[in-house]
Amino acid sequence: MFEHLFENRRVAAIGAKVVDDTKDFNIPVYVPPPPPPEEGKAFITSVVSPSSFTPNVSFDIVVRLRNDGGQDWIFARLINKDTGNLIKEDRRDLTGYGTGAWTWIISVSLPQETDFHGRIEVGHET
Repeated sequence: MFEHLFENRRVAAIGAKVVDDTKDFNIPVYVPPPPPPEEGKAFITSVVSPSSFTPNVSFDIVVRLRNDGGQDWIFARLINKDTGNLIKEDRRDLTGYGTGAWTWIISVSLPQETDFHGRIEVGHET
C-alpha cells in the first residue's frame, strides 16, 4: 500500500510545473521624431501657463511662436480639448526664416470648475 501512494506522488510531481525563477522586463515604445520643418510653417517655441486657475478669474497663457518659412500670415488659437471649442484666436503677418517671432499673450477667464485641458494650434494661411 505504501508503494502505491509513493507511485501516485511520483506521477503527480512529473506532471506539475514548478516556477524556479522569474525575470520581468520592459520594452519601451519607439515614437519617431516629427518630420523636419517644411517651408512656410509656424512653430511653437514655448507655452507658459499657470499651475492652476480660479473659475471666472482672468489669467494669462504666454505662447512664443516663430515663422521658419517665408513671410506669411500666421494664426494661433487656443482650443478646449474636452469640448473642441475655440476659446481665442489671433493672426499676425510675420517675416520669415526664423526671424519672425511672436509672443501671444492670451488672457482667459474660464467658468468651469474642473481642470482645463487646452491645446495651442498654430499654422499659416494659404
